[in-house]
Order: sequence, then structure tokens, then C-alpha cells
Amino acid sequence: MAFNPVVEELSKNELKVIFKNIDNGFCNLLKKKLWSYKETTSTGFRVTHSEVGVVEFFLKTKGKDAKKVWNQAISDLSKDFSKIK
Repeated sequence: MAFNPVVEELSKNELKVIFKNIDNGFCNLLKKKLWSYKETTSTGFRVTHSEVGVVEFFLKTKGKDAKKVWNQAISDLSKDFSKIK
């Protein structure tokens, strides 16, 4: 099942990512990872259509481009999962 994210850059420091076919578990992991970065000033998600799993994820940063923080979080999560054997 593919997530098929749609990325909307609201500004250099604000990002909105829309996912389909995703659950709250992944979103909570991603939110926790994003909060671990000092550049994150706000992050969270909301389920806009629970029956088909449409989620809007928001990120605001200070001092670093939101896309870079987002990509770092995804990369770090991938590394974390690769350690599981």
C-alpha cells in the first residue's frame, strides 16, 4: 500500500503534507521525531477523512527550511527501522 504524499510548501518554514492510506501510528512516530529537532516550532496532523485514511500533516520550523527538517525526520525514521532485526 503506497502513501502517495502530496507536499504543499506554504512558505520556506511551513509545510503541509497530505497522505492517503495511512494510520495514526505512523503519524505519531513522525510527529515525535519532528519534535526532537530544535528547529521544529509546531507540528501535528489531523485526519480529514477517517474512512479512507486521509491525513493532513503540518510542520513549522525556525532557522531551517521545513522541507529539510521533514526529509531529515523521514531519513532518521528509516534508519531507526533498519536497525530492527
